[in-house]
Amino acid sequence: MMRWIRWSLFTLVLAAVIHWLAISEAPSLIMWRAMGKLVHGRVNTISHMDRATEASRTVVKPSPDLLYSSCAFDVSRHPLKIVTGAPSDTYWSVSLYADNTDNFFALNDTQAQGQPATIILLGPGQSAPIDTAGTITVNAPSTRGLVLFRTLINDDRRQFDIDKARRAATCQPLS
Repeated sequence: MMRWIRWSLFTLVLAAVIHWLAISEAPSLIMWRAMGKLVHGRVNTISHMDRATEASRTVVKPSPDLLYSSCAFDVSRHPLKIVTGAPSDTYWSVSLYADNTDNFFALNDTQAQGQPATIILLGPGQSAPIDTAGTITVNAPSTRGLVLFRTLINDDRRQFDIDKARRAATCQPLS
């Protein structure tokens, strides 16, 4: 009887430890893998992806009507300056994700009134530069993460112009 109780207790403790590890570490592992697929090891540099097809799997469940751009960020040393492209008369958005997959900021074309937006992304403990007029300042909850840009192709005849406008987006360290 005592042996059965010890094995049961050992099994419960082991299950609890494995469960805790899965819950606490899985989001970081998922983000690490996603950033590797999206940006191929480049940090603080924007990457523009081709239009999604049925074979595309860089982004989870990609929409063939959206153009995706991404930027893995590292704000451990310097803030990051993000400038959105602003294709006219179509939806676009920029979303910021922490290293644990939490979405901590999003902006779309309606909120930006159809104009390009400049975002200063600060790492933990960093302060905003003195001249931040006309910018949006965002505090990242982690030093590393992902910026994901989405742009809707609302008319296939405009794809070239929409793509050109979204490629005006930048993601670079603020010096």
